[in-house]
Amino acid sequence: MIKGVSCAVCLMLVSVGWTAGSYQPDWSSLSTKELPQWLLDAKFGVYTHWGVYSVPAHGGPDYIKNLYGGPEKGQKGVYEYHVHRYGKLNEFGYKDFVPMFTAPKFNAEEWVDLMHEAGAKFGGICLVHHDGFLLWGSQYSRWNAKNMGPKRDIYGEIAQAVRKRDDMKLLATFHHGRTFGYSTGFLRQQNITREMRDTWDIFDPRYADFYRSDLNGGSAEAFGAEWVAKVKEVIDNYQPDLIWFDGLRTSMRHDHPSEQQVLDVFAYYFNQADARGQNVTICNKHAGEFNFPQSFGLRCYENGRDMPLSVEPWFLIDRAIAYPWCYVNNKRYGDGPDYHTKSLVDLVSRGGIFLLSLTPKGDGSIAEEEQAIMRGIGRWLKVNGEAIYGTRPWKVTGEGPAEMMAYNEVKKRMDWNYRQAFTAADIRFTQKGDALYAIALNEPKDGKIVIKTLRQGSQMYRRPIRSVAMLGSKTPLSWQRTGEGLEIVFPAKKPCDYAYVFKVEGGR
Repeated sequence: MIKGVSCAVCLMLVSVGWTAGSYQPDWSSLSTKELPQWLLDAKFGVYTHWGVYSVPAHGGPDYIKNLYGGPEKGQKGVYEYHVHRYGKLNEFGYKDFVPMFTAPKFNAEEWVDLMHEAGAKFGGICLVHHDGFLLWGSQYSRWNAKNMGPKRDIYGEIAQAVRKRDDMKLLATFHHGRTFGYSTGFLRQQNITREMRDTWDIFDPRYADFYRSDLNGGSAEAFGAEWVAKVKEVIDNYQPDLIWFDGLRTSMRHDHPSEQQVLDVFAYYFNQADARGQNVTICNKHAGEFNFPQSFGLRCYENGRDMPLSVEPWFLIDRAIAYPWCYVNNKRYGDGPDYHTKSLVDLVSRGGIFLLSLTPKGDGSIAEEEQAIMRGIGRWLKVNGEAIYGTRPWKVTGEGPAEMMAYNEVKKRMDWNYRQAFTAADIRFTQKGDALYAIALNEPKDGKIVIKTLRQGSQMYRRPIRSVAMLGSKTPLSWQRTGEGLEIVFPAKKPCDYAYVFKVEGGR
């Protein structure tokens, strides 16, 4: 096993290069890779934010950066919390959480069962967050879950559980492009004392292979080579169907990894998958700007941030089931399954794909509140999944008075407004084959909705309407098409509690 940064040369030797095949390691070649049809059909995926940071369960997954920022930074109260509960940093550092991260309640089958019950068509985990601790058995870092902490190949178990389900694909997400310099990101040279250098583990050369930084003699070049080796290791050992990266644009600017290393890995992934007959893709996250050229991969927006109102197919948004991104003590769950489900409906109508992150507890269990939200989404999809899976956007996204973007006073920017009180007049459309699905995001007070886009003589829908049915209901509907719109009377007994789907079929 490679245990330290002294093996950087070894890493470079094993990690450079790419496998010859259809794809060359340049953006023009890689951009010819089309998005897989399975992904366009899937619509909904689930992953997790879970790791060493879940043990202290305070502030979020950026605990390590906030901790070593010290009292001067005071970010999220992490330093004060840590000193009060665990002791000063000369006594207990972030690495000391690793032996506590034993995850006795982690059960991959239960996690994937919950994803599947929620209706997810692809699933996985965040294999490594910014702290650099790996949730798979790796030969390129001793700081991995097979070697320490749980002493289990966490991702290997998840991958095996996902592969047992023939209607799910495997996701891998990597956040370790930001690892180099991350733990010391809030440290300022003028605040570093001699005592800190002598007593804080972040400066101890014994742990330099974990706290990757130029403040402890680390090398960005060596880290970049290790990044390549780790990603290729996951590709070879687990063969994920979809890979998502966080923060690579900034990392590439500082060569950890370099842009060419990224290109080599991507070409390797595509060519290896082609050789196996596997249809894969890579997500292209927008965080102020896209990680990669816009022509490459699947465009991704974190909870819709920076996503324009006029967004076109295809794209993905990722969101935590409740914030922050990981489990924290006394976590609050302000949004129920209706919020996430209505978000899914709106996104799918626009040509979007929804990726939801669970936040398991440090012991590996999933909070009851999260389980309830997931099962609520699943109940809706069991009734109405026909209007989601395998559909494509229609001529228009929908109709209704909802303003989908609102100014966020806290963040001082325009954000997507999925928490608003939608009305029955807020309709979203999807289509599949000859069927058009009109989804009313709420129930009408008078028991009737009018879909104006489908009015008699509409240029949007010129065919005569042959039938209208509510998914999940066996009750024949009373409906008529007038110059005002398609008027539909809701049945007395409804098959779900929100987002009611009408299947409209036309004649020739």
